[in-house]
Amino acid sequence: MKEVSGFLLKGLLKSKYLLLLPIAIAILVVTLLAINHSQSGTTQQELKDTFSNRKENIHLLISSTLTKERMIGLTLEEQQALESLLKKEQYVKGILKKLNDGNLHIAAEQLAFVKEYQKYVTLKPIPYLNESSLQLEALKAQALLSDDLSYTEQVTPYYTALYTKQLFQIFFNPITAFLFVLIFGYHYVANRENRLFDFFKMNSLSNRAIYYGYLIPLLLVVLLYIVLVCVLSLLPPLLTGNIHTIFYPLEVAVHTDLQLVPVWKWLVYIPIGWGIFMTMLVLCSICLFKLRASLSVLFTIISLSVFIGYVIALKFGFHMGNPIHLLVSYEADLLATNRFATYLVMMLGLLLLGFVLSYVVIQAKMMSISLPQFQTTKKQHHFSGKLKLLQFEHLKKQRKGQVLVTFILFVVSIGAYVGVVNQAYVTYPIKALKAIENYQNIIIQDQVHWEIVAAEFELEEELRKQMQESAGEEFTPLDENPFLAMIKNLQHRYDVLEQVKREVDSPQFAAQYREAMFSLDPQSYKQQDSTLWNVTLMASEEQRHLLENEGISPWPIGDMWISNFDDPGRALNTEHAERSKLYEERNEKFDNSSLFTVYKFFTENIMFILLMLFVLLLWTTMADEFAPISSIHFLVTKPIRPITIYLSKWTYNLVSAYSLLFLSGGLLFIIATIIGGFGESRYPVLIYATELLDEQFFFATANNAYFSFEPLVSLLLKCAVLLIAQVFFLNSLFSLIGKFTKNHYAAIIVTLIVAITSYVAGNHYIELAISVYNPFVYFDTWHIVDGWKSIEANNANVNFLYGTGILVMSGGLLFCLGLLMKRKVAR
Repeated sequence: MKEVSGFLLKGLLKSKYLLLLPIAIAILVVTLLAINHSQSGTTQQELKDTFSNRKENIHLLISSTLTKERMIGLTLEEQQALESLLKKEQYVKGILKKLNDGNLHIAAEQLAFVKEYQKYVTLKPIPYLNESSLQLEALKAQALLSDDLSYTEQVTPYYTALYTKQLFQIFFNPITAFLFVLIFGYHYVANRENRLFDFFKMNSLSNRAIYYGYLIPLLLVVLLYIVLVCVLSLLPPLLTGNIHTIFYPLEVAVHTDLQLVPVWKWLVYIPIGWGIFMTMLVLCSICLFKLRASLSVLFTIISLSVFIGYVIALKFGFHMGNPIHLLVSYEADLLATNRFATYLVMMLGLLLLGFVLSYVVIQAKMMSISLPQFQTTKKQHHFSGKLKLLQFEHLKKQRKGQVLVTFILFVVSIGAYVGVVNQAYVTYPIKALKAIENYQNIIIQDQVHWEIVAAEFELEEELRKQMQESAGEEFTPLDENPFLAMIKNLQHRYDVLEQVKREVDSPQFAAQYREAMFSLDPQSYKQQDSTLWNVTLMASEEQRHLLENEGISPWPIGDMWISNFDDPGRALNTEHAERSKLYEERNEKFDNSSLFTVYKFFTENIMFILLMLFVLLLWTTMADEFAPISSIHFLVTKPIRPITIYLSKWTYNLVSAYSLLFLSGGLLFIIATIIGGFGESRYPVLIYATELLDEQFFFATANNAYFSFEPLVSLLLKCAVLLIAQVFFLNSLFSLIGKFTKNHYAAIIVTLIVAITSYVAGNHYIELAISVYNPFVYFDTWHIVDGWKSIEANNANVNFLYGTGILVMSGGLLFCLGLLMKRKVAR
């Protein structure tokens, strides 16, 4: 065992890639630190906005109370409430002064403010804060005060333990675990093909010594990675003296409650949990290596094991015996309590059991999954048929492992997105609770305004009564304060939302949330002035009718379909943007079906990034024959014309891309269907138009745009067709560029620069008339299919049919240019 470990460790220490590991980690740490530092200030600004709003409310209440005192006097309770308001005003002014000076050490003043507010509400004045939010605020202020901490940046942290936590979540996640397995797998396959294991056996080493000796270096690499990440991630808080921020409290949602959890629990749990999980994967890999499994079989078995654990967690919730919680879905069930220590101990016990089972597998004889192929040289391949050059291109990529790597990266990337969509669906009740509380805060602000207006009306009535009585006239009071109806309506809204919050654990929560939101504003847009008709109001109501008529269950959570016209990025000012963002959050859509997952995949335009992987890893060009090993001189001596070579490479790129898209997409579609079902193919989705296309379209006066609905499956099929055209065009562009460059990597760089630059420029200058002829505009797949791009361009020709034609014709033109244009080959 020592001989094997020593031999492999010497090879690892001499490897340049091992030396690049700390450099790469350090570069990422410094880069993220610079990005966060340049974008810091979010938390500070949020605190400023919060206390500025409170100051404004307090100022209005004080002004109203002082006016009443001057006019008719105050009762004892009102006088006490005024004194409390004046005290809170001083606290808020002190907090704002500190925040403006960049000092976030406000916990003491904040706690004093909360205590004073609690006294204030006992006097039955006008409430102006959300009680549940204020209670959590008090707990957080108390925790900060007890640990002598100040508020710190939470969204883009730097120089604190929160930054370390952010780095841990980047470096220790399922994707990095799979990448390590992939690297270890390639390392093992290379050693096996080099007859390294035969060499060990010739030196009379047993299977146990060989495979456990092979396991130790792999575990040391994992341990080295964990230590490097931990040390480099902890350096910023250590060097700046902010290591005490490990006690900073963060909110974690546990059912309907928010609990505070110190950061140190993440810093302890994440690396240990990832290390245990990674050790399990490495141990499983060693057993599969012993069974002579191929790399594809290895990756398939490990992926299926992780997938089964994830599905069990989705279907049955948290369980102490499920190792998947080492990586995901652990905060509420483990970190919010002290069960994380017990869980880690149980997983260590499971890992020890794995070592025992691995000993049995390694010692066993005559056990294999696939037939071994130990050749010192590659097996000679005999080509048959007419597509010999196509087979030759595939064989080259296959032997380099590029086909498998590209496929695995596609599966991991798309699979990770499937996991993100499913996690969002699982946690949507928590997001709904946050949206409800934000809505309640808005209601409270509006309620304060109308309470003050109502109080001013009462004051005016009292003054009118005094004036009429002093003049000897009879006073005739109004039946009711006209502003009380508005106050009662706002209170009703608040109570309805409070009732929905209590049902968050109910299976009918999504339906209750939707019904509650609809009940707060049941008025039809048809009852409003036609100049106020916008796409959001009209489309939401019309979609609601379609769903009811078709018997389709709506996607949670809100009852409104927010159109792109109401995107926060299109807001007129900051206040409008904040309201639009909260409105969007209240009506965000979640689901875990396969159709919804594909829909979200295209709306985020992730496919554009994945298409670049074809250029980076899989595709080939004529430049491959010039560098790094020039084979063009050999090829031209054969009865093979350059045009045939070009055509075979272009065809290989197209076939390989379509095959990988079909296989990886189909596989993950099946997985998503297993997790959340197929989904509703008839679900009506909003589409836009600049002109009336048929009688089913509606016209929104406020937005000066037409809209209608189209079944989800129809839009997804259009996305698939557009994707096929995009691959066709990108392949022709890459092939043409590769024909006139002498280095394959230069062709890759030039293609990426052209593609990304043209895509960004085309979308930025979308209003130009010439943009309709830019093929890269049509790489924004979903916005082309749903018609939004035509709205942005103010051109009806920017649509699916026109885009498909532009991509196909442009790709065909580039293909013909590459096919017909000749490049001189130097002898």
